Amino acid sequence: MLTRLGIEGKMCSISVINASYNDAAVRMLKDSFSFHKKNIHLNGKLFHVRCCTHILNLLVHDGFSENKDVIDNVRESVNHIIASTMHLTMFSDIVKQLQFPNKRLILDYCTRWNAIYAMLSCVLEFKDIFLRYGQRDTSYKHLSSDENWVRVEESIKELLMEKSLSEEL
Repeated sequence: MLTRLGIEGKMCSISVINASYNDAAVRMLKDSFSFHKKNIHLNGKLFHVRCCTHILNLLVHDGFSENKDVIDNVRESVNHIIASTMHLTMFSDIVKQLQFPNKRLILDYCTRWNAIYAMLSCVLEFKDIFLRYGQRDTSYKHLSSDENWVRVEESIKELLMEKSLSEEL
């Protein structure tokens, strides 16, 4: 494969996302080089490089740990709405009654480091709708107090501050 690509003997490292199957694939590739007596630069010490984007994602998620309960509360709130057709219909009815712009709830994705901010800011835009929804659905227990909403706003401010600091670097 490397010969066909014209990179045999020219490869010094490989970057992959941090996943166990990638570790196995890199190990097999490294073994293949050894089997075919191909030299790996620096004896392979820098051959397997972790994906910087994935590492950044892990660091950002680690930084969210102090706001974990707020984020989990928001995530559960969005899940509560979108997991049931009945809940989603009830939520949509309130959106229509309040003549809210045609927008959708956002649930974060663990692979996108900025998705938490998108989810929090989107939910904050729907604050009035969530408050009314909570009055109609007795099974809804998330984001039920003003304190919850204050914490969501504070979390967004912290994320914006971290974002502006990282852009200055």
